[in-house]
Amino acid sequence: MVAIEELLHRRSDLSTFVVHFTRDGGGASGRDNLEAILHSQTIEARTVYGMAKRLAETNPDVADSQRTVCFTETPLEHAWMMCQDIDNRQIRFNGYGLAFTRTFTRKQGANPVWYLDISPGHDWLTTPVNKLVQQAVTDATPPGAPGPATDDLLASPILRLTPFMEQMGTPSGVRKEFWWEREWRHVGHFGFTPQDIVVVFAPEDDHNDLLRTIESWGEYFRVPAIVDARWGLERMIAALARVRDKGPFPT
Repeated sequence: MVAIEELLHRRSDLSTFVVHFTRDGGGASGRDNLEAILHSQTIEARTVYGMAKRLAETNPDVADSQRTVCFTETPLEHAWMMCQDIDNRQIRFNGYGLAFTRTFTRKQGANPVWYLDISPGHDWLTTPVNKLVQQAVTDATPPGAPGPATDDLLASPILRLTPFMEQMGTPSGVRKEFWWEREWRHVGHFGFTPQDIVVVFAPEDDHNDLLRTIESWGEYFRVPAIVDARWGLERMIAALARVRDKGPFPT
């Protein structure tokens, strides 16, 4: 009898890892944001996602409960796809990021996103969720009160689920199809130690400078392997093994 763990390690279509790429924003570059994450050992949950997003727009406390950190489940050799300019994609990544094992992120409370189809004629899944959100507001609103009691609203079970629910489809002719990213989310800030990092991603021509920056933080920070998301798997393996001559040609 073979253990399922032994079989899954041979499934090339599944990944042991999740990746998180940074982007330019807040007056900082993608590299600046990566350095801030590494130095603080925290990925901050800054953005509201999920099916309570509209409610969060009018209620700051709800918004705080729906802010998440996003990851993509992907084999390392396919991480390059996340850094491509993709049509209709509003978010642009420039190659800076880091990877963790799914096992670690699950222990921290991350969970795969549940995608619900919103193509015309497929509202049978999103409609019940929206009704549950509205019912939570109704139940938390005392008679005669102008709005819901915050504590009662935040205690609603549906608001624990909504950060992990996202929509996919083509409503009103606007395509929203990112289910292929196999997204995972973590509600609230995501903490880690240097030992939890599998690899750090950065463009190859920036590796030496980034490495010097990380080393300047002191011995407390284990310097992780740095790879380029555009590399193939064997080049990444060579970097992870820290071999001196990575090839393919002598330099």
